[in-house]
Amino acid sequence: MTHSFRHFFMQLPVKLREEDKIKHMVWSFWLTLTALLVLSPLLACTAVLLIGLLKECWDYRYGSGFCWFDMTGNLLGIVAGLGCGLVFLAIFFN
Repeated sequence: MTHSFRHFFMQLPVKLREEDKIKHMVWSFWLTLTALLVLSPLLACTAVLLIGLLKECWDYRYGSGFCWFDMTGNLLGIVAGLGCGLVFLAIFFN
């Protein structure tokens, strides 16, 4: 099991440069920013994470398969969107 985690993290920098992973990050970023307009930060992040998880489950069933690198891209996009959204809200609404 340790080998699997090590292998995952060794491949991560290369995988996150792939066009598909960048799309996951960008979509998650914008979905998070949009969700922050109407939901609390916790609910916004949870909703976007669930959307990404549902997309990967769909891929598992009908597409190329479930991909943890895609989920990592989703998570990075959510974190970036949350950070930018909270800074924006703090500057303009406080």
